[in-house]
Amino acid sequence: MKIKNHKYKSKLLIVEDASILVLQKKEDKKRFVLAGGFLKKGESPEEGLIREVYEETGVRLIKKNFKYYASNTVIDSEKRALTRHYFLLVTNGQKFENREPNKFKSLKWVKWTKALKFINPSDKNTIERLFNSID
Repeated sequence: MKIKNHKYKSKLLIVEDASILVLQKKEDKKRFVLAGGFLKKGESPEEGLIREVYEETGVRLIKKNFKYYASNTVIDSEKRALTRHYFLLVTNGQKFENREPNKFKSLKWVKWTKALKFINPSDKNTIERLFNSID
């Protein structure tokens, strides 16, 4: 199968105890996303993650603060592919804020089991796998 278009995202799993930090989308009061986003041409997954997390939360990550966790690729019926790279950050006092109020209503800590109801399926599967491995 020939892929027509392949895009890449880096996402950050920000964990504290049994909670995860999510951004609440502005247009939908019940839709959560993880910090992160699409990579620019030539960016590594780590570089894209550092840029996106800073743009969205104001936190400047350095590579030693987070570690690679998992990746997955989804190919849709139009033969477009999206690869998501997930990284893990266990908080140590960083102060996260919503730096994109035009896109996000809020940034908040949510118990991971509650977040699953309001997050996309790929992120949901990754979050479940992470917390089930901890328990």
